[in-house]
Amino acid sequence: MDGRGLRQVFAWQNPFREAAAGRSGEAADRVTVLGANANFPFELQVRAFCRAAAEGRGSPLVVQFSHNALKLVGEDSRSAVSGARLAAAVLRHWVEESGARFVAVALDHYRVPAYPGARGHGGGPQGPQGSARAVRMARAAVDDALEACRGVLGTVSDRELRSYVDYLSSPAYADFKREFGAVVMSLDPAWAMVDTERLPPVLNCALTRDVIELLRGPLGLGETMVEAEYGATGSAGEAVDYRALRGEELARFAEEVASFVAYTGADGISYPIGMGHGARRAERHEPDEERLGAVQRRIREVTGRYVPFAQHGGTGAARLVRGLVGKNNVNTHFLVAAANRLADRVEADLESIRAGVKGACGTDLYAAASEAVQKATVEKLREAGTFGAVPELEAFLEGV
Repeated sequence: MDGRGLRQVFAWQNPFREAAAGRSGEAADRVTVLGANANFPFELQVRAFCRAAAEGRGSPLVVQFSHNALKLVGEDSRSAVSGARLAAAVLRHWVEESGARFVAVALDHYRVPAYPGARGHGGGPQGPQGSARAVRMARAAVDDALEACRGVLGTVSDRELRSYVDYLSSPAYADFKREFGAVVMSLDPAWAMVDTERLPPVLNCALTRDVIELLRGPLGLGETMVEAEYGATGSAGEAVDYRALRGEELARFAEEVASFVAYTGADGISYPIGMGHGARRAERHEPDEERLGAVQRRIREVTGRYVPFAQHGGTGAARLVRGLVGKNNVNTHFLVAAANRLADRVEADLESIRAGVKGACGTDLYAAASEAVQKATVEKLREAGTFGAVPELEAFLEGV
């Protein structure tokens, strides 16, 4: 399923549309699209994801490959391009083998170069600066973003603005754009996320718009849905530091995010709602449904369109806010399912494995892990309300 097809899936998933195709419009009847992250070895998890999507009447599913996962597979630690080629080939194979009809590929957490002083939003040395032309273009991009954000994102010092220009005109940023372009051309994702969580808001606006224009223009990927990030959604192993907003504070945050989406032209959005990456089994985070509802409604009011919210850290969510969460990203849940099945098999057959018994060490060991991931995927599809939903989706698409 390409970007155009995925856009249609989200048109069906849209919690704000009028009841259609057998859905009541009530909260209990809303759905969320599952975003399942694949890790190395790709064939183990991708096989499981596609077979789960093909079970029963069929389910829509997004199979995601993160920047880090692609780099691990790539021919060297700096390049994710060959990893993207392999990921695309493996997914194509298992989509065809399984018969799953509504599976899309996504590029997840493609990280931009580190910004000095990002945590405190302070400027800092950026290293070698780019050409005079790069500096002029960076200055124009920063000035445009600053003007668009005026009155919404607050004031920015001249020193910090200069650091934004240095960043956008740096060789490191030019290298990022080249590799990002090569990766998306190799993977051809229906959805692509640019990870900017450490960037200050004005720089984030300028960079995100630049990346989206790169996709829409020179790369010719106008149908690819681009997920932008506003604020830190967290990384694995980080402590969760989250504060709920109420009243004017919440309204101001919603306005910031809506203005960011309107300026950048993003198709998907992520922002903190209290989740955490890499949650352990007993760890649960309560989603801030009030923030989620306020921001999503304001985005719709400002832009006039539905922009799905991508929830990161779906493994540790105490509950899934169906509908308002457009795409639920899950990674650790599937890693744990596979690792525990492997651990159980190894524990049961340890003596035979140590003795070199082929049957104990062979493909059945890994097939069992894949089956565990398939079962875990079906569980998450049921949680999202999309397991077996293909007939309903097709009925909606016939009326579009």
